[in-house]
Amino acid sequence: MKLPTVAVFLALAASAHAAWFTNSFSADAFVRASAPTLNYGGAGALSVSGTNAVNGLGATNGAFDSFFRVNSAAMVSNFDSTFGTNNWVINGARLHVTELGAPANTVFNRGVGAFEIRWIANDMWVEGTGTPNAPTMDGIDYITELTLLNSSTDLSLGTFTNAGVDGALSFWLTLPPPFVSDLAAGGEVGYYLTAMDPGIGFTFDSRSFQVASGRPALEVSAIPKPGIASLHFAGADVVLACTNGTAGEAYCALSTTNAALALNQWTALATNFPPIGGEFTITLTNAAIPPAPAGQYFMLRTQ
Repeated sequence: MKLPTVAVFLALAASAHAAWFTNSFSADAFVRASAPTLNYGGAGALSVSGTNAVNGLGATNGAFDSFFRVNSAAMVSNFDSTFGTNNWVINGARLHVTELGAPANTVFNRGVGAFEIRWIANDMWVEGTGTPNAPTMDGIDYITELTLLNSSTDLSLGTFTNAGVDGALSFWLTLPPPFVSDLAAGGEVGYYLTAMDPGIGFTFDSRSFQVASGRPALEVSAIPKPGIASLHFAGADVVLACTNGTAGEAYCALSTTNAALALNQWTALATNFPPIGGEFTITLTNAAIPPAPAGQYFMLRTQ
């Protein structure tokens, strides 16, 4: 039987523990449907509101959406230093904010409900300097929003619900590949928050908030890039000896006979959750039984 060809991701020796990095916002702003040409990029708060939400006086202020960006260059440098250049993969991201349940400024609505966070491919928007009491026309506004969003490229990172009271909130984001690639590229990464519930009035401190501890942040975690050190046969099975595992992470073995195929076209064969960090194995049951192809490639991927 001919030994299958293996696509190996060799990894430098590194800690098997996840590393975390906190990204401050590089720009943020909210926009209003009822003031479609005005900018609020210098406000001390961001807001997501549905069309039916009301302020503290019982009046409706219309829909609000919010935008923010982070620059991931410092994060990439930190992970390169920790694990080795390009020897890591992102395995988690969460947004931290400080909610204002009852904003004093009557421009903001109140109410609990669902909202969506999206990664947006277009980062070409200007923050601006407008505030709730002194809006400007020097940055992103509600009309500009229509030119930024693209349903064919932008991706949902999850739907969440606010608490409606003062306090810190954290939202774990999903990790679609284009979003992860954008984060790992070390540049500007853009996000869009919009109401899913017409009654939501979610307001939280922005990067311009005067107290640093209340400002929002995006926290990202990374682990060492896994690798396939070798393989051997165990009867009809193929056993992959893997390196750089992190305890509790899911590692999936993929296979193909055409290494030029995109990753999403490879076949998932087996998954392992190593109980301890470092070396581990993944057994591919009956992978060596004919007509298993002789020119078969294997790859290891975190899930």
